[in-house]
Amino acid sequence: MGIHPHVGEVDRELTVREGMTDEVIDTVLSTVDMQQVLERTGGILRRHFGETRVSIHRLVDPEPDLIEIVYVYDPKVPQEGVGRRVPIAGSVCGEAVTKRQTVVAVDLGGSLERYHEARFLAPLGYQALAAIPLIVEDVVLGTLDLAQGPDSGLLGSRLADAEQVARLLAIALNNSLMVDEVRRLNRLLDRENTTLKREIHRTRKDQRYIASSPIMREVMRNVELVAPEDMTVLIRGETGTGKEGLARALHERSLRRARPFVVVNLAAIPESLIESELFGHERGAFTGATGRREGFFETAAGGTLFLDEVGDASLPLQVRLMRALQEHEITRVGSSVAIPVDVRVVAATNRPLEDMVRHGTFRSDLYYRLNIFPITLPPLRERREDIRPLVEYLVARYATDLHRRPPAIAPADMARLEAYDWPGNVRELESAVMRAFILSRGPWLELPALPRVGAPPPATARDPAAGLARFDDAVRALLTRALEATGGRIYGPRGAAALLGLKPSTLQGKLRRFKVEVSAVRSRGR
Repeated sequence: MGIHPHVGEVDRELTVREGMTDEVIDTVLSTVDMQQVLERTGGILRRHFGETRVSIHRLVDPEPDLIEIVYVYDPKVPQEGVGRRVPIAGSVCGEAVTKRQTVVAVDLGGSLERYHEARFLAPLGYQALAAIPLIVEDVVLGTLDLAQGPDSGLLGSRLADAEQVARLLAIALNNSLMVDEVRRLNRLLDRENTTLKREIHRTRKDQRYIASSPIMREVMRNVELVAPEDMTVLIRGETGTGKEGLARALHERSLRRARPFVVVNLAAIPESLIESELFGHERGAFTGATGRREGFFETAAGGTLFLDEVGDASLPLQVRLMRALQEHEITRVGSSVAIPVDVRVVAATNRPLEDMVRHGTFRSDLYYRLNIFPITLPPLRERREDIRPLVEYLVARYATDLHRRPPAIAPADMARLEAYDWPGNVRELESAVMRAFILSRGPWLELPALPRVGAPPPATARDPAAGLARFDDAVRALLTRALEATGGRIYGPRGAAALLGLKPSTLQGKLRRFKVEVSAVRSRGR
């Protein structure tokens, strides 16, 4: 029984086509370098299609009306046209992009007025042009264009082969674009990281540690002494003295400075979650534990873990903290496996731990483990020599952040600041200077009223409603001044939220509550 002569031809053609597809698949999978993919794919098409001009176009992202030639092989004019941008309207490739399907022009010589490509392809002897859209996940990325001479058979089976190649090429182009985007984001992240490091370096000389007074110079000497020794430090001091900032300064001067500095406020975490937050948990350890989670001890590996408000830790938590400090290992909630941890602990409290030890509310073994090297931050009233340089620093910093000329400080106002006891310490001073800066519009700092030294707290108004109204008016005025100072901007380092020390969402809530219209403030600013 004989075999029809055309059957062998069909088999050979199928084999060739399958071979071409396999070559393209290997090319797409072999590299994410788009230029290599384009060159290799172009070579495959040339081998299988004969004397063919192969070009690949990509949509121009910032200019949606244009499509750019990113690869060309032209046997008549090598590499002619790379970088050329063709308008979407009036081009074969643009029509393919718009229709999202293959478009074939078979008489380029007679289409000089209709298609842009005809004007430079017809003089070279090309009479047929096929533009095949490159589509991935319903998104058109560009086109694969094939141009051939007369009687090329571009509408035959070869076009189906080219469309198969285009589908694979679209995947390669999409992968390349994603890699480019990842690289772009990494470059952006590197720039932001560099900027952040510069900002941290700029602000590292924290306003809380301007050490003009002998007592603060002694504090900073102790920090310099203990920082490289890698031992546990306990920072004592009233609220607002800057214990977290001092812990950060200690970390930045230690051998662990390149590793994480992790802050945990033990008083701010619910009792039911504190052990999971500190030590981590295993999947199924409790309701809602849908997966394994590392705790702060593991997050701070190699670095410093700052335990703020350690005096608020419950007795069961104190037992686990003691084990972590003594054995240098922790156990996740829901597990019995001990995990070694390399972390330096710096703790802080404003509570009288010695009294708590006597009353049995704080474990003596944990107290002695934490109190290896205590540092006490003095309240601001005990270092009045630091008030003037602190105020000058804060005014200069706010002026830099808001691009304003720093107002001068009248001697009488500076004397008032130095005479005040500052029960809220540096935090209260910072708030007062910020408020004064917002209120100031002339060459002088307009200092708000401060309570008289030794004066009792102001009496509660007889009419609570009237007192509440005055409070609302004061807050409304403060919010308005902050918006005016920032040109109505809420977000960003120069926005009103940063100026007031609030989260943007918190500021927006207050603006709604106190009925402050941002648009009205902006219009006044114009």
